[in-house]
Amino acid sequence: MASQPPFKTNFCSIFGSSFPKQSSDSNTYTSTIQTGGLKLPVIDLSHLTSGEEIKSKRCVKQMVAAANEWGFFQIVNHGIPKDVFVMMFLEEKKLFDLPFSAKVRERFSDLSKISYRWGNPNATSPAQYSLSEAFHITLSEISKFSDDRNNLRTTVETYVQEIARVAQMICQVLGKQVNVNSEYFENICELKNSFLRLNKYHPRVFGSEVFGLVPHTDTSFLTILSQDQIGGLELKKNGEWISVKPSSEALTVNIGDMFQALSNGVYQSVRHRVISPANIERMSIAFFVCPYLETEIECFGYPKKYRRFSFREYKEQSERDVKETGDKLDLYCMPTLKISFLLSGTLSYKRENPKLNKTEALVKDICRDIKRLDFAKKEHNNGCHCPSPPYNDR
Repeated sequence: MASQPPFKTNFCSIFGSSFPKQSSDSNTYTSTIQTGGLKLPVIDLSHLTSGEEIKSKRCVKQMVAAANEWGFFQIVNHGIPKDVFVMMFLEEKKLFDLPFSAKVRERFSDLSKISYRWGNPNATSPAQYSLSEAFHITLSEISKFSDDRNNLRTTVETYVQEIARVAQMICQVLGKQVNVNSEYFENICELKNSFLRLNKYHPRVFGSEVFGLVPHTDTSFLTILSQDQIGGLELKKNGEWISVKPSSEALTVNIGDMFQALSNGVYQSVRHRVISPANIERMSIAFFVCPYLETEIECFGYPKKYRRFSFREYKEQSERDVKETGDKLDLYCMPTLKISFLLSGTLSYKRENPKLNKTEALVKDICRDIKRLDFAKKEHNNGCHCPSPPYNDR
């Protein structure tokens, strides 16, 4: 099909082999709990605006409990008209159905050259490769759509206006309960680093168990997901991967790394992934609430679990880690973990430094990480943790 990325060719060029028929990564599919799909806590947002104090307080309590215990929940009666979703999914399909050669063209539809993404060129193992493609569209880019995409621009603008309204309501409610400064969540529609991610997950190739989207946490404050009814989203709870059952009436909300840091760990940014469907495509639309690059993230509460850091610092560290390892470290991880990974031989810096022999490359990177560790140790002695290396919201 002319619209589909060359996954097989790309995979073989990276790993020098064909798609695996069964993943060798023990942390991939084998631990999924097959329960027919987990039903997440469901929050009725209409109770917040019903004017009934008892219902409103109960709604807030349920939302806080879900953010703390699960890091995920679903929302119903959010007030977004059904037609908004119908039109958005229609435009998304039209976009993905365009020829692959057009989608990879620089300045496609006046989007940035990194807007269209597929596979994972930074993968260091088959378990880090994704059978998916996506359009990453920041709020600042929407107005730049070319005239021939006028209907797409109008549809996206309407969708963002509606979803941002809901996101702001949720952020303000959750923020208030942990004494977070309300200024973090004012005018979410104006946060130009926030973005839409349009996702298309392709069927598994030859029965392989390569992911639709690799396990990760979101860098955002908050993510709101609209999806079809195919399923495939899984979250990790108590060390087990659990499949999440989609609901036609609900949107799925999850806490991002920034909110976990702001709340001093009260709310949980939970690892999640997408399993490629067996014989059918899966579509979804995610809205990520992200701050300005220079925004200082300072957790509220004591003792503080994280030192103060900027979103730019977090994001840049994420990009470096993903480039070097194909993944980011978790929010609580200290740089010492990276050294242990190096010593165990699971990272390959030869790929980035082909002229260095293995020992030279290893020494070079350990020295760099010792500097990071010294910095983290100083912060730890002050009663704070180093911020986690962030994730690339693939």
